Amino acid sequence: MARLRPYALLPLRVLLLTLAFALVHQARAQGERIIPGPPPDEYVDVTGDGIADLLITSRTIHISDPEQPGYLGKHLVGVRTLSGNAILMWNTPSNQRWYTLEDSTRLDTGLLAARIHYKQLSWTDEDHPTEFWLLERPFGPAITKEQDGWYGTGDHHDGHTLVLRSANHRGTSVAAFAFELPYPYGRVVVRTKHVVRVPNGYGEEGDLIVVQREPRDPPFDFGHEPVEPQVIIPPGIPPDERVNLNGDEVDDLVITGHKEHAHGTNEPGRFVRGLTPLPGTMLLMTRERWGVLGPFRLHDGEALTPERLANGLAGNLFVWVPADRERVFVPLVRHPFGLPDEQPGWSFTADAFDGALVYRTLEYGRPIIGALEIISDGNGGQFGVRAQTWVDEGQVLQVR
Repeated sequence: MARLRPYALLPLRVLLLTLAFALVHQARAQGERIIPGPPPDEYVDVTGDGIADLLITSRTIHISDPEQPGYLGKHLVGVRTLSGNAILMWNTPSNQRWYTLEDSTRLDTGLLAARIHYKQLSWTDEDHPTEFWLLERPFGPAITKEQDGWYGTGDHHDGHTLVLRSANHRGTSVAAFAFELPYPYGRVVVRTKHVVRVPNGYGEEGDLIVVQREPRDPPFDFGHEPVEPQVIIPPGIPPDERVNLNGDEVDDLVITGHKEHAHGTNEPGRFVRGLTPLPGTMLLMTRERWGVLGPFRLHDGEALTPERLANGLAGNLFVWVPADRERVFVPLVRHPFGLPDEQPGWSFTADAFDGALVYRTLEYGRPIIGALEIISDGNGGQFGVRAQTWVDEGQVLQVR
């Protein structure tokens, strides 16, 4: 008589449960070690009209670097716009970046239209794809097991709410959406936040203007490059534009404006635009004629030493004026309305470009002082501000 093996004496149900547990444990252990490859293409309908607007896709870049012989390239995962879709961007001298919404639950198409009208915003080219490459995975024999995996590319779009315009035969929509990178990394999710149907042609003032180059012989005539058309700001008061001077994700100034009337509120006057500090930022002012405060200006090669600043503040010649104590407004450009005797169009103030303004703010909690310049491309009324340099408070500030 054959001897039974020990496990044969166990009930069949117990054997099956034990085997199932072992298989699940093995699969889980293997799953923890497996890094997913690039996902298949996925079409995304952001606006809900039944037509895809974005494509989640991947690509592979092969790299030949003698200094890194074992690094052969990287896989990328990202998002690409499809034809008829455009992404909204800031397009001013002070802000060149994607337009993002602070409140993803509210899409103010009236405000967007006003910003587009006053040349603050523009759309990407709807006939050419706009790409956001969000994840990367290196490959090659030099990539160790610990190094292998998906990493963010450094394009910090995760969590930011962008704005898309979709135009097709079913109509036009504007949508607020965001990218999400769920853990473990390896795939991208597009999340729709808000959608508004708008009239066809909405925001077309902000469409890309393609500069056509005149055909010449020979074809590569570098002395006749196409010239970008000058930006002409329409008369009026554009919406406020906030500016971050030192890249610390805290806005320091706002470009703003108001109407300036000669007499009553209904009288002719001028549209005046300039800048004012936001809470946490101060402008250095100096005593001018009759004791009136005006912005202090630092000229090329001139230095503002700690001693000069301290003496000026002690002698009441200099004053740091904060935004939260009293309104500080530095006028820079004016446009008359209802004044037929004045030259039409925007005109800069006489001292708009006469030296750099000096400001004080915090950079990650550390007090700094800096010099900012006014920049413009001409007399079309467009201008911006740019920080030339900044130093820790107590150091020499010099414009070069």
